[in-house]
Amino acid sequence: MLYKTIDFKKHSDVRGDLVPLEIGAEYNGADIPFDVKRCYFISVPTNDNNAIRGRHAHYDLEQVIICMNGSFILDLSDGKGNQKSIKLDRNDVGIYIKDLVWRELKSFSEDCSILVLASQHYNAKDYIHTYSDFLKEVNK
Repeated sequence: MLYKTIDFKKHSDVRGDLVPLEIGAEYNGADIPFDVKRCYFISVPTNDNNAIRGRHAHYDLEQVIICMNGSFILDLSDGKGNQKSIKLDRNDVGIYIKDLVWRELKSFSEDCSILVLASQHYNAKDYIHTYSDFLKEVNK
C-alpha cells in the first residue's frame, strides 16, 4: 500500500470549520489508525529555489499528513514503480503513509499550513535520507 486517503468529519458554519480527529489503535471508530506519539506542523513554507520538504523515507513509522490551510503537492513512491502525486488542499482529508514510502512535499501556497501525526517519537536512525539508499532498502 502506497497510501490511504482518510476523510475526516467536518462541521462548518459561519464560525469556521471544526474537524475532530479520533485517535488510537485500540479505538474502533478511530480516524487515525495508530497511537500518536509525535505531531508537528509546517507553517509558511517557502517555494524559493523550488524548495522541497521531506525527501526521505522511514524504516518503521506511520504518518498522517493533513493540509490545514492552503495547498501543497505530496509526491509518494514505493521504489518499485508505484508513484503518486497528490494535491492536498482540504482540511478534512489526511494521507496515511506507512513505513518505506519516499515522500516529498512541494509547491506550497503562501498560506499553507501542514500537520503531521506520527506513530513514533523522533529517531534519527529511522530516516532514510537518500533516494538511492531507499531503493536499496526496498529492493533487498
